Amino acid sequence: MKVMIARLNHETNTFSPVPTPLAAFGNDGPAFGAQAYEDNKGKRTAMSAFIDLAEANGASLVTPVSATAYPSGRVDAAAYRTLCDAIVAGARGCGAILLDLHGAMAVESTDDGEGDLLERLRQQTPDVPIAVALDLHGNVTPKMMANADVIVSFKTYPHVDMYETGEHAGRSQFGWLNGGPRPAPCAMP
Repeated sequence: MKVMIARLNHETNTFSPVPTPLAAFGNDGPAFGAQAYEDNKGKRTAMSAFIDLAEANGASLVTPVSATAYPSGRVDAAAYRTLCDAIVAGARGCGAILLDLHGAMAVESTDDGEGDLLERLRQQTPDVPIAVALDLHGNVTPKMMANADVIVSFKTYPHVDMYETGEHAGRSQFGWLNGGPRPAPCAMP
């Protein structure tokens, strides 16, 4: 099975008038393809847990992008489009999608960056399971709930459980793919 794993994290401060450009995602900008894999393999991120689980399940991996920016103003619309286009293109032909997102990304063109990305993925891959790991500071929107099969957030601050959150979301996804019960999304206060 081919599995797409990507990371796109930004906690937006909508009070900041300065947009977040593509170059802000990483020390040298976002990592694409094999570099996205290398930047996360063996780390303690949710994406790292996804990689470990996918490899343990014998999946072939597609890692189109890993992009994380420090909290700042709205994400530049062109930067958002570039990152999301890479993720959507990477999902083509995959049997599962695992995303390490923040949950509080606002873009110049939308207040729901993650929801819009998930909606695009769902439109392109209506029958492919989508699992998401989120920061606990994220805002789970109705659009996110409608377009993801599994959403799990960190439980600690400081975020010492990023890897464990990825494991939780990933185990739910792979359990289902391996014949277990389909996750039933529900919102809990």
